Amino acid sequence: MVTATRLVGRIKFDDTLLRKDLKVLSELPLLREQYDEFGSGTWINHSLWNRSGEWTDTQYSDYNYPAIRTQVGATTTYLSKIIEECFDVDHLRMARVRNLVNGLVIPHTDFLELSEEKDRYVRILIPLETCIDSYHTEEKFGVFRMRKGDIWILESTLPHGALNFASDNRRILSLDFQYADIPAPHYSLIFKDHSIRDEAIPPALVSRTQLEPEDLHDYLEQLSTSFNDKDDAEHILVKLSKVHLRFESPVSDIYKNLTKVAKMTQRQDLVEHCEKMQKFYIGSRVMNERFPLRKGIC
Repeated sequence: MVTATRLVGRIKFDDTLLRKDLKVLSELPLLREQYDEFGSGTWINHSLWNRSGEWTDTQYSDYNYPAIRTQVGATTTYLSKIIEECFDVDHLRMARVRNLVNGLVIPHTDFLELSEEKDRYVRILIPLETCIDSYHTEEKFGVFRMRKGDIWILESTLPHGALNFASDNRRILSLDFQYADIPAPHYSLIFKDHSIRDEAIPPALVSRTQLEPEDLHDYLEQLSTSFNDKDDAEHILVKLSKVHLRFESPVSDIYKNLTKVAKMTQRQDLVEHCEKMQKFYIGSRVMNERFPLRKGIC
């Protein structure tokens, strides 16, 4: 399956109906997020469709039947209508609305813990509510903004992340599909309504400049002076992620630079902690493996 990150279409929302569904989501009680170690700041996920039909089930896993609408999916009727009318629900495995406020989706690689071939999966992201200070980044594609209604294919088997510097909501509809039963599937199979598919829409790319090695070294040395224990690693990672938005470098360099900062402290325990972070987030992990972090803020 060709799943390189790209903008593949746009949905024109009925804003009145969309606001009603977003209000429903805003009034839901907060749950402990299954993947809370992947977020810093405020990161809230609501399951609309999943394997069990229970809205409290936020874990993604392999299974070979269509996703079941949850209680939240049944209440957010407009969003469920869009899913059913626009996309291939037979191969849908999860639908979530993910809200990021004044926070960071920690750079990571998805599907590391799944056993199936990774080219069978495709994830799309559709902003429902966004703000000018929210960004996404992917290892090869670079840094970009997702505009309301954009339909983005995300190559989530590569390191990627997201940031929202503002206190405004950045809510995205995330849809996961799995095509284990179709030889050499093409991502266009996700569309039921092909009228919303349009690859001619130009993406909102973020221009970045080159960071000179000596400037980077000086900044890493500065960060090392505040790296006193393992809890500080998350705050430093957030700062390095912000640098990544402005200066040219792949997402994976964030972890390389984090480890460099740890080495400058001459603390082997901090070096080992950062190396474990890199392995967990973008290297390898198993199902239900956790990496607890103190919840920081951007």
